[in-house]
Amino acid sequence: MKRIFISTPIFFIIGFLTFYFWGSSGSLDTNQLSTKIVYQSNYRKSNDTIKVMTFNMGYLSGMTNNLPIDRNEQFFANNLAKAKEVIRQTSPDIIGLQEVDFGSARSFHYNQLDSLAGAGDYAEAYKSVNWDKKYVPFPYWPFSMHFGEMLSGQAILSGYELSEIETIVLDKPINASLLYNAFYLDRLVQISKVAIGGRDLVILNVHLEAFDFETRVQHAEVLRGVYESFADDYPVLLIGDFNSAPSYVDATDAMSILLSIDGISSAISQDMYDQGGYETFTSESPDRMIDYVLFNSNRLAVVDARVVYEAGNISDHLPVIAKLIIK
Repeated sequence: MKRIFISTPIFFIIGFLTFYFWGSSGSLDTNQLSTKIVYQSNYRKSNDTIKVMTFNMGYLSGMTNNLPIDRNEQFFANNLAKAKEVIRQTSPDIIGLQEVDFGSARSFHYNQLDSLAGAGDYAEAYKSVNWDKKYVPFPYWPFSMHFGEMLSGQAILSGYELSEIETIVLDKPINASLLYNAFYLDRLVQISKVAIGGRDLVILNVHLEAFDFETRVQHAEVLRGVYESFADDYPVLLIGDFNSAPSYVDATDAMSILLSIDGISSAISQDMYDQGGYETFTSESPDRMIDYVLFNSNRLAVVDARVVYEAGNISDHLPVIAKLIIK
């Protein structure tokens, strides 16, 4: 019998391709990536006001997000307990969450969404998975710090019934390699309606590109079109992590596109921001606002808004909460 020998380079190529296709594949079917969850049917009483929060949770990794640092399970348990307490104390009606883990190896397979839903006694959630990988090899070194199995994404937590739900997947970073994008998360726009005060209110929960400027600007253009498709007919709340400073701080980034939309307003106004104390990133040393509650001012008016500094360092972002009235 003739023996077949495989040369070392070919062996490594086969190994790399095997890992590439296995690791970058997901565990869910397409129809499982965006789902509505009904936790209970005790909906909150509807009136003309709504309290909304946006929070990039950073999977509750605090200031260690994306760093090759060993974290034990107690670290995540403590941060989850603190997040639950913040939600109980602030009691928002709607929360837009970004970077929430649904069962990832990096956060010890906690379902952070279900835990927060129970803490705030929320009726429903719209869950959209944007990072479903069998193995994510990041941070790159050492190998023992790899994220590994990943199931993460965005969610809208609501005390009201959610309807007409939809998720838009934005383009991957246009300046990144095929290999990079194969293991990279998707950036999403979650869309849902809730009935408040006898009328439908549109919620847009977003997470724009963080690292590629050109892609982030492109995402903002898409988001502008989505927002404008609703703004003439509905009160609209556009919330999330935009990874961009306000246009009056940086006139070239994504927020210069969004804040130039006719009739759009930020719950944290320029006058408030100029006074200081409204920065959301980083939670350890806040020096800029990149998380926003935006709305169409002809249909909504802000009553109160603030940065939730009592959240501390459970994420590298700080939440923003706002109370608004439907005109």
